[in-house]
Amino acid sequence: MSTTAHPRQPHRRPLAQDPGLTCTEPATTIQRLQLWAELAKQRAMLLTDVHLSLLTDEEPEMHPDPVDQASTEFGQDLAIQVKVRTFDKLRHIEQALRLMQTNNYGRCRRCHKEIPFERLTVKPDALFCVPCLTLIEHGAARN
Repeated sequence: MSTTAHPRQPHRRPLAQDPGLTCTEPATTIQRLQLWAELAKQRAMLLTDVHLSLLTDEEPEMHPDPVDQASTEFGQDLAIQVKVRTFDKLRHIEQALRLMQTNNYGRCRRCHKEIPFERLTVKPDALFCVPCLTLIEHGAARN
């Protein structure tokens, strides 16, 4: 069986290889306001979480039993990882809010085309359209 394209059908690259393909329209002004409100809500929730987590930090416990000590240290490491992820998410949200003020919000940082509203609804702080993100992730996986 031949794997070549039918002569009357143009050969198209898969969506992940063609960042110019978009399935939807860019966000309207009302949709952008909805996205701004969602970003502001997420920012407020993250700031509350960060504030509460900073208030509950305690001195590390020391245990005579190595298993208990390892368990305590694992819990502390996990709490630190959660805080780092929270700060990363907060940083991305702050960047998206700044981009909204300069009208660069919703534009892919790689191909410079509009990111579809549906993508921004799922991830309001997205910096890349799905095709470009796929290419970036494939490139990172190869390295």
